[in-house]
Amino acid sequence: MSSPAGAEPEADIGLASKTDVGQVRQANEDSCDTFAREDGTRLLVVADGMGGHRGGATASSTTVATIAEIFDAEASARPSDMLGRAIEAANARVFEMAQQDPELEGMGTTVVAFHLDARGRGTVAHVGDSRAYRYRNGRLEPLTTDHSVVAEMQRRGLLSADEAAVHPRRNEILRSVGVLPDVEVEVADVDVHPGDRFVLCSDGLSGVVTDDEIAAVVQAESPEGAVDTLIRMANERGGPDNITVQILSIPADESRGDPEATAPVELSGVGIEAIESRRLQRKRTRSAAFVIGIALAVLTIYFAVQHFSATANTTAATTTSSASAKSAKSAIEVEAPADQFEIEEKAPRRGIPR
Repeated sequence: MSSPAGAEPEADIGLASKTDVGQVRQANEDSCDTFAREDGTRLLVVADGMGGHRGGATASSTTVATIAEIFDAEASARPSDMLGRAIEAANARVFEMAQQDPELEGMGTTVVAFHLDARGRGTVAHVGDSRAYRYRNGRLEPLTTDHSVVAEMQRRGLLSADEAAVHPRRNEILRSVGVLPDVEVEVADVDVHPGDRFVLCSDGLSGVVTDDEIAAVVQAESPEGAVDTLIRMANERGGPDNITVQILSIPADESRGDPEATAPVELSGVGIEAIESRRLQRKRTRSAAFVIGIALAVLTIYFAVQHFSATANTTAATTTSSASAKSAKSAIEVEAPADQFEIEEKAPRRGIPR
């Protein structure tokens, strides 16, 4: 079910890339590729399409191909400018294709790209919720922030990380390539040190494998081995979406005692069991919280119904029919409070369902 999208066995920079359909989807709408210039400049791209089997695959593959064209054509441009223009060009192309073909209407894709120039300077660009990470000194640091409804709610303090993981709107994104005529691209320079490892992935990985788990695998294995292990882990947890992973490893500077220069250590059975135990514990905690929440909601509705029934009976005996109508209207309004997120003054529009 896996198909390699590119790998380099060079002794200096390690690079591996793979995409997998997962366990649920009938087709793979993800696309990814890696590109290089003769001077050593490299580009990694991951796109996660949406809009049906044909539409999603068309949007993601078109986006990757368009970015590659701009990468080849603008070798002398600043990486940040080049990546911004490349993703904007992809947006225009995907949007135009959707307008011309009714079967592709509404298609779009997320995208994340990492550019490493010949002098070892990094740049990341993204739209949507596909992610880029940097592994350094035992820590996995996010280089991107999801453009999604639940991520925005987390930033505003309306949701915790655990709540966001099970929120019914977790599949809605706020930015996408190709859905609208214009797109806002987020671009940032990235600090690169010897021994750093960079991970790009679609949410088919980040949605079911935690950051700590990704860090443990990336530290312990070569890029090729880590890509295989991470995809296997996602599939073992149900593989609910297409899974794409790219890893680029910067050579460590052993002469300067770089902390990442030590030989990779295999994850022990105890370590793997501990990781899985923590994951199951988190799952049980979320399940218990969900059950408690449902029970409280049922009790709240029950007592509310009892209260409103008693109020209605009293009102019917002592007030006019007009007053009864006003009371009923008030009860309806109490039963259907507005969504706090949607009524905020600066709330983003409703997300695009994936």
